[in-house]
Amino acid sequence: MQRFVYINDESCRDSYRDNRVSNTKYTLWNFLPKNLLEQFRRFMNQYFLLIACLQLWPTITPVSPATTWGPLAIIFIVSASKEAWDDYNRYLSDKKVNERRIWVVKDGIRRQIKARGIHVGNIVWL
Repeated sequence: MQRFVYINDESCRDSYRDNRVSNTKYTLWNFLPKNLLEQFRRFMNQYFLLIACLQLWPTITPVSPATTWGPLAIIFIVSASKEAWDDYNRYLSDKKVNERRIWVVKDGIRRQIKARGIHVGNIVWL
């Protein structure tokens, strides 16, 4: 099997992915559902949700539902906040890597471009 690499050929760029790095797990639109899904993958969280739902039924519980819903909400909020903070730090790290300046050679001239702008066929000056 042969593969041909065309040096600095602009027409071949669209057939390959760019060099952008992304390690984030969430977006603004999918954070809440995806995080809740991850929270409820844990058996203990499912168990405590079941207990909290049963405490909403006044005939079978002698205590207020707030005694279970309060701690459950606090645990979910703290876990979600930690995940959001970690994902934001991953985003900042990715942005730093993508914005780093790299030397490439094009038409015999050495110039700097952002790391995310490197494409297949670019000659990278190390």
